[in-house]
Amino acid sequence: MLKLKEIKTDNWLDVIRLSSGEDQKNKIFEQYIASNCLSIAQASVSNEWVTRAIYNDETLIGFTMYGYSEELKGYEVCRLMVDYHFQGQGFGREALQLIIKVMKIQYECKEILICFLPDNFKARTLYETCGFENTGKTIEDEVIYVLKFV
Repeated sequence: MLKLKEIKTDNWLDVIRLSSGEDQKNKIFEQYIASNCLSIAQASVSNEWVTRAIYNDETLIGFTMYGYSEELKGYEVCRLMVDYHFQGQGFGREALQLIIKVMKIQYECKEILICFLPDNFKARTLYETCGFENTGKTIEDEVIYVLKFV
């Protein structure tokens, strides 16, 4: 069962060692996502972002950053990554659903935004199967999707 845990002194180094691909290790900007190290640094200088380690039982498998985006003027899942060792096992979908649940409770928001590069077909498929829809808008070179709650 997946859970989100705070990033603290006992796990921060393991979190920044996670990578979306073997060939993406130790990069500040991976192919489709900023590194966890950069995200943790970004969150440390802003009160808007929450960072969490994603665990499957007691095994660290991923990372997320979410919160209020001043740029988008809405609540956003800014980062979601599953380490390449654990991809293809349904953890991305389960993690995204957990993050959505947490954000709905924490922020009482009516919608959640998510942005990604248009050629990231795995992300697009994941987001669409979780109910996100294309807004038709872009920011920089990323498309913006939204999940609205009824």
